[in-house]
Amino acid sequence: MIVTLSNVFGQTSDPKYLRHDHNYSTTYFYEVTEITIHSDSTYTLKSWSINNKKECKSYKEYKPEVSNGKITRNGEFLTLTEYRNGNKTDFNWTVKVFEKRLNFYYPNKNGRLIKSAKFKRIL
Repeated sequence: MIVTLSNVFGQTSDPKYLRHDHNYSTTYFYEVTEITIHSDSTYTLKSWSINNKKECKSYKEYKPEVSNGKITRNGEFLTLTEYRNGNKTDFNWTVKVFEKRLNFYYPNKNGRLIKSAKFKRIL
C-alpha cells in the first residue's frame, strides 16, 4: 500500500480593514468603509452610504463607491495616493498599520499628525 501525504498551503489574503460611522451628508446618515491593502503596494477603498445604522449589517447589498491607489512608505507611516482613470488625484492619506487596526492621520495647522479615523482589521 502506498500512502501519499500532501500539504496544501493557501496563499495569505490581503489584509482588509473596516470602519462604520455617521456620515454628515444631507442624503445619507451612515457610512461603511472597507480598505484592502494589497501586497503589490496598492489599495482598494470601498465606501457604502446607507440610511441608518441598522442597515450596517447588510451594507454589501448596496453598490459601493470604489477608489484605488498606490502606497508609498514614509518612515513608520504609509501614504495612500488615489488614482482615478489612471491619473493621480489630490487625495493623499497618511496611515499607520498595526496588527489589528489601521489609523488615518491628517496634519494640523502646525504640521503635526492627528488621528482622524480608526479601522478594525476584519481579515
